[in-house]
Amino acid sequence: MNRRALLGFVGLAPLTLISSKIPTYSNPLVANLIKRWKNSKKYTLAVLEAMPEDDLEFRPSTMQMSFAQHFLHIGFTNNSFIGIMVDPKTYADFYAMINGADFFIERPDPINLFQPDNLEQREAKENKALVSKYLSDTYDFVISSLEKLNDADLSKGLKKEKPWYLAGHTNLDLILRGESHTSHHRAQAIGYLRMKGIQPPGYSKNNTL
Repeated sequence: MNRRALLGFVGLAPLTLISSKIPTYSNPLVANLIKRWKNSKKYTLAVLEAMPEDDLEFRPSTMQMSFAQHFLHIGFTNNSFIGIMVDPKTYADFYAMINGADFFIERPDPINLFQPDNLEQREAKENKALVSKYLSDTYDFVISSLEKLNDADLSKGLKKEKPWYLAGHTNLDLILRGESHTSHHRAQAIGYLRMKGIQPPGYSKNNTL
């Protein structure tokens, strides 16, 4: 090897070493979505945990869902949106999905998740543990489902038959719809904490990627 070629090789060697230490992802978009959902799980559970057990079913008015219902609603909706995404079967409407889908995780009670309702009469500590477990399980379902995707899968699913309120959604749309819906209900739950004089978990600290 001549002197010029040798010097060129030596000059490139540090760059090669540096580049070998930079992580590479074959599916960077999915990897980022997974990271976001893991943070969302941590933050949402922290908001739930901030409410004392005895106030779990607090609601500002009789026409609103309880604090607990918001978290059950979050879990159920994420379970259904991502379930629709990964299930090879299709569902023409909400009732076809409710009665025919196998992806649903069992809820603590058959509580109404769209109108004001209450959990079964139990010790407050037990009810809080049941709500927390359900929420955690539904998040794990979402995350494990995302881990099976690649970036190319995100643009698929547009023409798959779905309930009317999800018509025209790609797989990515379903994932982002779940995330924005979670934020919507979690923010209401944070308002409930404020009404009780409770400082909610900090947003920025819990959502740093």
